[in-house]
Amino acid sequence: MKVFSFFFLFIATTVVFAQQKNVRPEELFEQAQEAHDAGEYSKALALLNQCLTERPGFTEAYFIRASTREQLKDIEGALTDYSIYLERKPDNPEALFSRGLIRYQLKKYDQAYEDFTRYLKVPPGATQTLYFNRSPGTSGNNPITTAQSGNRPLIYNYLGVIDQKQNNLQRSVAWLDSAIRLSPKEADFYVNRGLSKQSMKDSTAALDDFNKALFINPKHPVALHNIAVFKRLKGERKASEDPLEEAIDSDSSMLAPYLERAYQRMEGGYLKGALDDYNKALEIEPKDPEIWLSRGIVKERMKDYTGAFSDYTKAIDLKESFVKAWINRANVLLKQERYADAIEDYTAALIYIPDSAPAYYNRAIARYRLNKYTEACEDLKKAEALGLKAEAKLKDKICVNK
Repeated sequence: MKVFSFFFLFIATTVVFAQQKNVRPEELFEQAQEAHDAGEYSKALALLNQCLTERPGFTEAYFIRASTREQLKDIEGALTDYSIYLERKPDNPEALFSRGLIRYQLKKYDQAYEDFTRYLKVPPGATQTLYFNRSPGTSGNNPITTAQSGNRPLIYNYLGVIDQKQNNLQRSVAWLDSAIRLSPKEADFYVNRGLSKQSMKDSTAALDDFNKALFINPKHPVALHNIAVFKRLKGERKASEDPLEEAIDSDSSMLAPYLERAYQRMEGGYLKGALDDYNKALEIEPKDPEIWLSRGIVKERMKDYTGAFSDYTKAIDLKESFVKAWINRANVLLKQERYADAIEDYTAALIYIPDSAPAYYNRAIARYRLNKYTEACEDLKKAEALGLKAEAKLKDKICVNK
């Protein structure tokens, strides 16, 4: 009886497998599309993989698989599929738009620029794909859109931001002017134009754009942050923290307001508050060596030399040529009387910037502490030759035997 049951199960399984095997690619594609539309992305991906195994030339399957991979956070896979699809349908606006967004996300700005400008040249066509419009360089969420419905201003915005990143500021402003003409009520567009004008040193026009953005969206975090920076630069330190508080309350995931407030707190002597802000900033962006350096400076001012040394080391690990981090770590070693180690770090800094006067100056002090008077005096003279004037008393001490 057991043998018969096993035999029956084997036959049934074989039949089911054979039925699945014989499903036509068109049917697999339809099933995959249904699964995709229902949010069953893993199922959709499996069906699309099977479909393309059966028929590698099934063009539309690449487009749906690209979208599916996006949902599954396989961004590189999605990029590959959109590229395959566009080789066959080079003027499809949805695919151009989607690939442009991915390339922008991956910081492939030249390629994203190419997709977006090409998109602007293709004739409009039918589309079913929906996008939740999130402008680059900002945190403002805009209404749902499709690749063909009201999307031109967003494309202009992306092009403006890419030109901004590449320092093509006049062209950046021109793109953003076009975006604003078509969508004058989008706060993000004013903020991005303000950032470009700020880089052009046109502070008045930049501030005007940030204020326009706040008129549309009073809690826009980037606008609030940049207005706070303007106030600090004008010396309105006390007043400037209010918009920063608003920016942080508006979007606690924004990095810039924490960094600005941390800087203000550090300069104002509120070291614990600055440390709290840098801690939060590193939760948001743990791979920025500048933030590790800044937190190290705060810890050093708090006389937490072990913590400062650790932060400077992390900054160096992230960017080996980061001379400020080498010098700051050497300074901590100097304070801890680890003179030989400090000399090594100052020397490393001089490998990357041979004309660093602070590195020569401080290495002279470390060498002096180790009674290396000749080398110390040579370093002090190099520092002076580079414009860092040594006090007469220090020079007499270090060069006394010369």
